[in-house]
Amino acid sequence: SWGGGEPPPQTPPPFFFNDWVGEMIQDIQNRSQQGAALLTALLIVATAATVATGMASQHYLDIRRTANIMDRDRSMQVALGGEAWAMGILSRDGVEGKRDHLNEMWAAQIPPIPVTGGMAKGRIMDMQGRFNLNNLLMDGKPSPVDKLRFERLLQNVDLPPGLAQSVLDWIDPDMIVGGMGGAEDETYLGKKPPYHAANQLFMSVTELTLVEGFDAKAVANLAPFVTALPGRTDLNVNTAPPEVLMTLMDRMTLEDAKDLDEKRRHNDGFADVAKFLEEPIFKGKDVVSTGLSVSSRYFLVDSQVQMGRAKMQLLSLVARQEGHVTVLRRGQGVL
Repeated sequence: SWGGGEPPPQTPPPFFFNDWVGEMIQDIQNRSQQGAALLTALLIVATAATVATGMASQHYLDIRRTANIMDRDRSMQVALGGEAWAMGILSRDGVEGKRDHLNEMWAAQIPPIPVTGGMAKGRIMDMQGRFNLNNLLMDGKPSPVDKLRFERLLQNVDLPPGLAQSVLDWIDPDMIVGGMGGAEDETYLGKKPPYHAANQLFMSVTELTLVEGFDAKAVANLAPFVTALPGRTDLNVNTAPPEVLMTLMDRMTLEDAKDLDEKRRHNDGFADVAKFLEEPIFKGKDVVSTGLSVSSRYFLVDSQVQMGRAKMQLLSLVARQEGHVTVLRRGQGVL
């Protein structure tokens, strides 16, 4: 017993190490579970944010794509409207007169005009004011007059005149090299990749890139002065640029050709080919009048439209006969 009437001293509870370790482990496990739950929540939020961002980006791209398609479709409709407008002008012009020159309404450059949502501009070009590459053949055989004119044109744009033979071989029906500078299948089959000579008329001036001796620079130099029209056509001396007028006579200078251009602009063109050949520059010169004219049938309508982010250039080759105008072919950017 404990004396003195005092209660016995309290004995501290025994310390059990295993219990303490167990409590610590349990606390750590609880904290780990909380951390894992937090990480899981963060991962879910990050995944949801990524998916939402992706959906928003895709939605934005879909909107932009749809807007671009709509702008392109609207641009095409405006361009087709410009084509129809130009055909109406050419139709009326064909009824009003048989002579075509650069002072007529169809030849005026149209400045940019506002349309709903954008701008549009256009012009009409006389394709018979250019040298027709298909004129190099007459009844399936080379045309000496046209070959000579083409050689002069090549010289005028600083290209070798011998290229005329390679162009002639490209469209003639035989497989025989016509002369110096010519090329047929034995040349084209050796290229990589190999191909055949067309042996048919040009459908487009862009075919020149396939003809032996022509590169992109040569085609670019020549393109503004040549065309590829169905069959043989006359050259309109009222609309041909000075570089093409120079092909009608040996040693005609660019200044001489520009003088002719100035005269026809002041006089609404020449009344006929005979009046044209009465010009002093031709006096005493042997000038062949074959294949010359003062009227045209084939025209190119160039319609350019910008609508929103879309840009459209529609090129339309049209033919006019007895006041009726029809579209022969269309192209976007090139024809």
